[in-house]
Amino acid sequence: MNLLKTSMLSGISTLVRIFCGLVVTKVVAVFAGPAGLAVIGQLQNVINITMLVTGDFLKTATTKYTAQYQVEEQEKYKIWSSAFKIILFLNILVFSIFFFYSDEIANYFLNNTEYAYVFRAFSVSLPFFVLNSFLLAILNGQKEIKRYILLNIALSIVSLILVCLLSYYFGLEGALIAYVTNQSVVFLITLIVVKNQSWFKISYFFYRTELAQYKNLLAFALITFSSIMASNGSTFYIRSYLIENLSSTLAGNWQAMWTLSQISLSLITTSLATYLLPTLSQLKNKSAIQQEIISAVKIVLPITLVISFAMYLLRDFIIMILYTKEFTAMRDLFFWQLVGNSIKVFGWLFGYVLVARGMVKYTVFTEIVFALSWCLLSSYLIDIYGLMGAIYAFTINACMHTATMFLLYKFKVK
Repeated sequence: MNLLKTSMLSGISTLVRIFCGLVVTKVVAVFAGPAGLAVIGQLQNVINITMLVTGDFLKTATTKYTAQYQVEEQEKYKIWSSAFKIILFLNILVFSIFFFYSDEIANYFLNNTEYAYVFRAFSVSLPFFVLNSFLLAILNGQKEIKRYILLNIALSIVSLILVCLLSYYFGLEGALIAYVTNQSVVFLITLIVVKNQSWFKISYFFYRTELAQYKNLLAFALITFSSIMASNGSTFYIRSYLIENLSSTLAGNWQAMWTLSQISLSLITTSLATYLLPTLSQLKNKSAIQQEIISAVKIVLPITLVISFAMYLLRDFIIMILYTKEFTAMRDLFFWQLVGNSIKVFGWLFGYVLVARGMVKYTVFTEIVFALSWCLLSSYLIDIYGLMGAIYAFTINACMHTATMFLLYKFKVK
């Protein structure tokens, strides 16, 4: 399956996700307002970081090695078993922390001990979140694209139903519960879909493993760990900085713009992650890689520009439909955010090459450096330009990131 076909299938999934995400955003905006949206943004970062440290950092490595060891099945099963054992250990550990120290965690991350029940619920559903992500990573590595996309669509629809129902009946509290339980429901669907596949046997996840598998997984997993930690850590910091130095309402406006930005980018990133990573992992020479990159640019460039241009032209309509009058401050954020998005996409294209070639040091270093530079730029420019400064910081950081990734690709990839 080539990038165009994968993009078309991923596009269907992403359109469903976008639709569901837009409806969810509207529901949360109506029932929780800008301040509530900021709280949910903080919780989403906590969920992402917690999933990361309990095994989600293994998903990219799982996809890569599953694709790489298509013929060497014994090696593949050893990788799966190693990852599964790590996930079990980490989830038992984190469950104990979140369940028994939920008051302290709620106070630290959400500034309110009344949300402790959210973290207790999350501690129970967390293993299913991570196992669902693990099985999807295997599906991606196996290149079972249709099933992979089907399950991603299921996740979007389940999230939509849960958030809408619980927000309607219980307001912000219901939305928070929906966010910490949705993937546990999808895990059951994933299990039903994969249980009859030839590659899915319980014994394959309990192979006798060696130290080499753990080293390979953990070394490569540093890429995913640093990427997700850097992304969520930096957005958490910037949102907190806006709340402390401007207001919760303006932080909510920034969160609304960031959410729209991520939804629009998902149309691009889903197809890239689904197709490029396993494909590039199988290529051995730079000329073949360059051909894939050129093909990707021909598809990605027009899609990115069309999405960005359409969102900018329809910004007033988008705010009116998706949000409320309390979100009018985000109107001025669209232009430079969309410029930054367009630039960032090209940085990701070259970044996927570094990931596929296992260039851990360069990938981890750039993730950390550009997360820190984004935070520093944001602090500096917010003090000067207010809310707009956060958007300027993102665009400047995207330019520096893309230039760096291109230079690394040009001079370090052999």
